[in-house]
Amino acid sequence: MTVSVDRATIAEPESVEQLDKANWRCRITGLGVAWLIAGLVIFVLSANYGSNLLLVMSLLLMAVLINSVWFAWLNVRRLSLATVQLEPVYAEQLGQISILLNNPDARSHPGVFIQHQGFNSQSAVPLAKEKLLSATLDVSRLKRGCYPLEAITLSCDYPLGLVRWTKTFTTAARLWVYPAPKGNQVLPKPKAQQGTYLKREQGDFSHVRTYQRGDSLNHIAWKQMARTGDVMTKEFEGGEGLRQTWLDIQDIKHQDIEIRLSQLCRWILSCHQKQLKYGLKLPQQTLEAAQGEGHKENCLQALAQFGQSIADKKE
Repeated sequence: MTVSVDRATIAEPESVEQLDKANWRCRITGLGVAWLIAGLVIFVLSANYGSNLLLVMSLLLMAVLINSVWFAWLNVRRLSLATVQLEPVYAEQLGQISILLNNPDARSHPGVFIQHQGFNSQSAVPLAKEKLLSATLDVSRLKRGCYPLEAITLSCDYPLGLVRWTKTFTTAARLWVYPAPKGNQVLPKPKAQQGTYLKREQGDFSHVRTYQRGDSLNHIAWKQMARTGDVMTKEFEGGEGLRQTWLDIQDIKHQDIEIRLSQLCRWILSCHQKQLKYGLKLPQQTLEAAQGEGHKENCLQALAQFGQSIADKKE
């Protein structure tokens, strides 16, 4: 069975609150160096030949270069990082970083780019006259793991590209890359015995889930089935004998660890879609059986970090 992967199966994005502090840096570009050399050469020629016209030209070139520093700084100084949103992706998938920028003066800022050097991604800041500007950075296909975002940079070489101001914001955001959900191995059967299902009526009604083979016919939600046409089973809290599916990496018959993790990822998504109560067993780590979006995210993060640490991704 194949599990389709779409936005609905990806965990909620991780957000970073506004950061007011930024590191500033100004440097001259290659064009600016050529401009400066041209101005100096013309100045020397004007001194040698006593030409006022060449002197005015050299001073004009220097004035433009100096004012470019001022104009570029004015163009980017009011922009600041508002929020960063990162949606977890699966290995070898393209990802995106959604960024909101504060623009207090609500005017356009030409020549401003937002970039992340670690992901080698860059995007132009929209020329919208709004107080919040939205930009998106594309993330290339990555291997599984947890990638710290660390820094996002605003750069501006307005108006002539002679000098470039950079404004770097430090963030604690992380991009989670889960294993690709692949594999053909059948989902393990629940550990609970069929005779214990009746004990669940000792608890309070919790929710309904998709009917699974072996469920008691007494627990079928007939009203929901009549309404939707899908066979659903009632679940109760506080009772005994809850159906549990254990996903153990040792049960996957393959030597390649990445293939085994991909199979576990497919199982986790399948259990989540079927609303099963499931647990995860990895070497030196066990996640107790549970349900819900948070449990699914914890399991996928455990797979993403298996055999590595966040520090490994910084190197």
